[in-house]
Amino acid sequence: MLLEAAPVPDERTPLYVPRSWVAMAELGRAFVGRRTELGRIAAAMRHPDLSGAALIGEGGVGKSRLLTEAVRQVCRRHHFVVCAAACQATSSVPFGAFAQHLPPEFTGTAFNGGSLRLAADALIGRAGGRKPVLVIDDVHLLDPASLALAFQMARRHEAFVLAATHSAEAVPDPITGLWTSGMAEWIEVRPFSREEVGEVLEHALGGPAEGMLVQRCWEATGGKAFLLRELVAAMLETGTLAPADGVWRASGPFPVTLRLAGVVDRRLAGLGDDCRRVLELLAFGGPLSPDVPARLVSRPAVEAVEALGIVEVTRLGDREQARLTPSLYGEVLRARTPRLRARRVREELAAALEAGPHAREDLRRVVAWRLENGVRPPAESVVAAMRDAWAHLDHELSAELAAHAVAAGQGTRAAEPLGYGLMFLGRAREAEERLARLPRPAAERDRARLACVRAFNLAFGLDSVRAARALLHSALRDVAGVESRAEPAAVLALLDVATGRCRAGAGLAEKVMAEAPHDSRAHCVAEVARAVALAFLRPPEESFPALERAREPALRHQAELPWLEFFLELGWVHACLLTGDFPRAQARAAAAYDRAVERRFPFAIAWFCLLRALAARARGELREQLHRCREGVAIARELGNRGLLALLLGQLAHGLALSGQTAAAREALAEADEPAQRSLWLLQPWTELARSWVAAAGGSPGASAIAERAAALARESGAAGFESLALHEVARLGEPGHVLDRLGELAGRAGGDAAPQYAAHAAALVTGDGDALAASSAGLERLGSPLLAAEAAAEEANRHRAAGNLAAAAAAAARALRLAGPDGARTPALEALERPRLTRREREIAELAAAGMSSKEISLRFVLSVRTVENHLQRVYRKLGIGDRAELASLLDLFHPGSHPASGGDMNRAA
Repeated sequence: MLLEAAPVPDERTPLYVPRSWVAMAELGRAFVGRRTELGRIAAAMRHPDLSGAALIGEGGVGKSRLLTEAVRQVCRRHHFVVCAAACQATSSVPFGAFAQHLPPEFTGTAFNGGSLRLAADALIGRAGGRKPVLVIDDVHLLDPASLALAFQMARRHEAFVLAATHSAEAVPDPITGLWTSGMAEWIEVRPFSREEVGEVLEHALGGPAEGMLVQRCWEATGGKAFLLRELVAAMLETGTLAPADGVWRASGPFPVTLRLAGVVDRRLAGLGDDCRRVLELLAFGGPLSPDVPARLVSRPAVEAVEALGIVEVTRLGDREQARLTPSLYGEVLRARTPRLRARRVREELAAALEAGPHAREDLRRVVAWRLENGVRPPAESVVAAMRDAWAHLDHELSAELAAHAVAAGQGTRAAEPLGYGLMFLGRAREAEERLARLPRPAAERDRARLACVRAFNLAFGLDSVRAARALLHSALRDVAGVESRAEPAAVLALLDVATGRCRAGAGLAEKVMAEAPHDSRAHCVAEVARAVALAFLRPPEESFPALERAREPALRHQAELPWLEFFLELGWVHACLLTGDFPRAQARAAAAYDRAVERRFPFAIAWFCLLRALAARARGELREQLHRCREGVAIARELGNRGLLALLLGQLAHGLALSGQTAAAREALAEADEPAQRSLWLLQPWTELARSWVAAAGGSPGASAIAERAAALARESGAAGFESLALHEVARLGEPGHVLDRLGELAGRAGGDAAPQYAAHAAALVTGDGDALAASSAGLERLGSPLLAAEAAAEEANRHRAAGNLAAAAAAAARALRLAGPDGARTPALEALERPRLTRREREIAELAAAGMSSKEISLRFVLSVRTVENHLQRVYRKLGIGDRAELASLLDLFHPGSHPASGGDMNRAA
């Protein structure tokens, strides 16, 4: 976890927890923190009964860097740091590890009790009254004399020993005895989690990284710090890692530089030929059943590399799988294998899988290996592999195999993997050209499905809604069977909903559901279309059950129609947003995004970036909103998807406007208006709301009128929840009286908690009642929107101040600032808020109290009486409307100038 700030060590703090831990030193960038490990080291050094701390870094995950960072923070005034040079070269030299810290006469001294005492006295003497800290990396390489010296000094409380090793088994017995006897603490340094890898990348690169880059780096390195550092350095060196639209992205496969290859070579040094052969097979074929390399090489070789931690064997269902860990080793091995040898390895793997028992997905790999070697497999095998690749969202391979299937006369069976695969790869125009050239299928069902995939690509790939509709209507005229007609009709219903014709789409979907078999694809698509429509049209007691019922059939057909999840989650997130369950909306969007990232599905990632941005904006989390918008914009631009791009740019403009970046917001909105997107017109009101906030940020008097137009759009489509949300935006922009009556009407119709809260807020704004605004702030906070709650509290503070009730005004202002958070949204209510003002001395004392210093310690710092310090604190409490220093700590950010750029006034000016 990252720490935003760290205190400067003073004489009472021998070691403090810094912001960061692992340094991307070669990149010249920031550090990333491991608060837990460093905090435990600090606690151990301060504890009088502990004399040592042992660190374990499994597989080299940054233990050395953690030692360095811990030592860097030691207060040298009270501690004398002795860094031992433990290495193989000195492991047989008495006191070799401490040679640089001992007098010359110790060189060659016999190892006995007398020499141990003399060596300890020499180190204590050099410390000059300070307590020695013995820092030992790779403690298992210590020579016996140095090991005994460290152990004895720790046992006698003459030194603090900070030791590190790669594994628990390697720790020498004397050091092990320290923690088994309770004199030392064992601290295990684990690999980075995926979230921590994202934090490392953001700090190292100076900006956010896209989710798929984080996922790939985490999988490739296994969370190991040293590999992550080398991988990022290689990507920067080769230019494969670069910022795009404000987010860092990687293009193509990971590069294998000489330095990165050297790191892997050192890790694999000393392996025998059989072990290397196993790794080579897994590099090209993994994950594999361990029986495959066991047959091709030997079982002892497989067991040996597993024991070394280079290969991991896991169970998936009833099968075991062996894979290289981390997977970056496989990429390096593949890149360095000569072409002809690589061909032979692929052939051996293909033959081995064909000869033994194998799973269905093995066929996909065998076919891919054969094609890469220039061998054309049978058409049936190609089609089966194509279907499997499509089901596993391997769009590159499915599109490639589909092209081979078409060439083999299997065009009808290849239509969906070919069309959807190319569309999701950002090649929608090519998909339409190739689908249009396919021979007319003889069977009605095949003609209907070909029309559906073409229409979907036309609408959501090329944003050609009119052409998509014409094609679907043509298909309905072309086929006569009920089941054959059902699927084009279901896709047409979905298209109606997506383009904002929710009532028509829901009606058509219900007709399809009445006629199509319950387990058919057509019934599933129609059920999803109806559920999404109800999310916009109906209250939660109707929409949520419909969405839940659509979930199971959507999962059942997900392998064939992965886009069903897009629309289902769109419905879920909007049902939550429009009825007032903002946290649930955010959780749904984040979970869907994570699934897309794990599956490396860029189109889905961009789609769910939009949903995450909408949920983040509703909660006032501007940094998160801007991050997801920029990530989605970069992907949608690369894919050439105009519909998604326009919506993402609109949300980006909204976030930029709220954060005060007016010029950038105008540019983003202008670009959002360039594509004439129609395929997702259902979501156009979001862009119109963004337009109103961009206008407000630029000082335009017509901002509220633009928001009213967004409400009118929602009203036309029957989306009462969306209309109430848009009318509340009008109230927030300063015109609550214009919308009060309509919000009151919608409060009883839209369903959920949101519309009543919006109506109550507008009514409180009109009356100017401070108590009503306080109640509204509490209600909006219950919805899960701290930003809306902060605005109501700010308005309450201004009303109380105008009425002369300064204590209530201070309490409301403090609440508003606390709710607004660190992102500093610029809204009319927060801009008008007057911050509490503290004198310079009040601010200084409050900062120290919030940091945990006692009144007595503060009095010594400023040469004041304790009573004077307490009086200052009481005045601070009154101004901020809080009761004690526990609450003061939560408002620490208020004492930093510019921490809330959205707020008016400066609390750092003297009162």
